[in-house]
Amino acid sequence: MKQLLTVLAIGTLSAGMVACSSSPSTAPTAPSAAARQSVTDLAAKPGYAAAAKPGSTTIVGIVLQEDGEFDVLQAAVVRAGLVEALNGTTQYTVFAPTDAAFITTLGVANEAAAIDAVNSLDVDALRNILLFHVADGRRNSNSVLAAPAYVMLNGSKLTREQLSAAGLGATDISASNGIVHVINHVLMP
Repeated sequence: MKQLLTVLAIGTLSAGMVACSSSPSTAPTAPSAAARQSVTDLAAKPGYAAAAKPGSTTIVGIVLQEDGEFDVLQAAVVRAGLVEALNGTTQYTVFAPTDAAFITTLGVANEAAAIDAVNSLDVDALRNILLFHVADGRRNSNSVLAAPAYVMLNGSKLTREQLSAAGLGATDISASNGIVHVINHVLMP
């Protein structure tokens, strides 16, 4: 009886292996609806998948680019002594205000006046404001918008409502040490 069961088991396994093996005449199967949806979601969000992977430049490298978008932020980061911290390997999520955001918040006429205003601020006050724009960890835009609040590096809480009011511009800019999200207003702690 034991031998009969062994023979039947081997025969069943052999038949199953033959049935499961692929042959050249087998037509490829279409991807599942979930797989197609996943590809569609990523295609609808250019750069989203790339944001999950570290970029080739640091957060400071992104801010220092000669694109004219973050000149005031660059001056503020240098004045506050945060270049080394944002240039390291620790992963951060940074909400980067544009030059226009600083001009509006500081109530000045242009970028040069905004840089002068930043350079005249108390260094500790400036550092506190800038650290209110940085959170620990690498968080893409979906993660950022899903959370009700974050504790920022200055110790204060940034709520989803405050972030929404600041207006997200470009999101998920991948850096080697985090992710940058461009905002349209300076966050005040």
